[in-house]
Amino acid sequence: MKAKIVFVVLLCFAFIAMSSPTQAQFKKLKDKVKEKAEKKVEEKVEGTEETTKDTSKASQESTEKPASDETKAQPAASGASEDMALYTKYDFIPGDKVIFYDDLSGEEMGEFPSRWRLDDGVFEVAKQGSKNWILCTDEGTIRPKIVIGSLPPKYTIEMEFYVKSGEAKSHWFSIFWYNDQNQEIGNFRIQDKFHTNLRLLDKDLASKDLAAPLPGGIHTMRIMATQTTMKCYIDNERVANVPAVEGFSPVDIGVHMDPWKDEPDNPMLIGTFRYAEGGKTLKQQLDESGKIVTHGILFDSGSDKIKGESYKTLADIGALLTENPTLRLSIEGHTDSDGADDYNLTLSQKRSESVRTYLINNFKVDASRLESKGWGESKPIDTNNTPEGKANNRRVELVKL
Repeated sequence: MKAKIVFVVLLCFAFIAMSSPTQAQFKKLKDKVKEKAEKKVEEKVEGTEETTKDTSKASQESTEKPASDETKAQPAASGASEDMALYTKYDFIPGDKVIFYDDLSGEEMGEFPSRWRLDDGVFEVAKQGSKNWILCTDEGTIRPKIVIGSLPPKYTIEMEFYVKSGEAKSHWFSIFWYNDQNQEIGNFRIQDKFHTNLRLLDKDLASKDLAAPLPGGIHTMRIMATQTTMKCYIDNERVANVPAVEGFSPVDIGVHMDPWKDEPDNPMLIGTFRYAEGGKTLKQQLDESGKIVTHGILFDSGSDKIKGESYKTLADIGALLTENPTLRLSIEGHTDSDGADDYNLTLSQKRSESVRTYLINNFKVDASRLESKGWGESKPIDTNNTPEGKANNRRVELVKL
């Protein structure tokens, strides 16, 4: 009888051991199940948002998450890229060290966005389709929670905004700069779907109308700045190019939103916001560390198709290879820790292959000079516990062979 009892107890313990994954594995599995359930609920409740995108096809699964790694069916390798014809004059390259990143994931609907500071106005987190946004219902200003101080010598800012299609009036979206007296000393603005303006130190330095009003959908404002220069973009079009800025010393940034009027079917929305420090040139990186780390090669979530906004980064890499005919590189894709490990590994491999194929086809680089490798989430360069850390981990590296 005792032997039977001991056998049953041992059998129970064995069953428990086999059926209980580690705490980390269990948490990851639980998170995935929760994510899928929430997604199904959102689809039923919210329906489908407008799918028309801007001319750069910039949804901010692209700007802010250049290599977002959601759990989906395994992607099919395409080795393809979007048409780069519209980007030949597009010279924006995102900063390579993320200081602030927010795609509003994990925020509660109806609450003030937790990673921002309020100056004035009425703001809340809202959902349109399956995406979270910051909704402004009254004119006001918010600022990202960053350490206030001198801005980096080189930096970039990227911000999504939403435009209603048809005859709906356009809201006014502005990115502000502040001095050490907390005074607004500059802004980059778009209004009425087509009019843009850059104003620094009480002087209008660039004012340009787009060729046509923006179509309905998601668009992106971008700024690429140094201590003495400033370039501004709407989607793939450069609308300001200031070669010399004197006496401009901002210590903080913010977003000002001015709704046209209260129209329930025309919400004023901003999405993913990315603020990053610019870095060294490709050649400087390669000479100093033997590798290039770039966040400028972009993909939609779950895709290995290169986005058009990657043009300038790829052109610079192509030029580097052309100018150095003996240079050999290993192109290596990396992801954050979101999603299943094997999925991230496969996706990063396919993305690295896409970059290799693009460089071979477009810059006539001998295939023997380029290798490709996907590392998934196995080689982080930052923490995966913050949005900024994850954004830094989503990258492509080019390692000298």
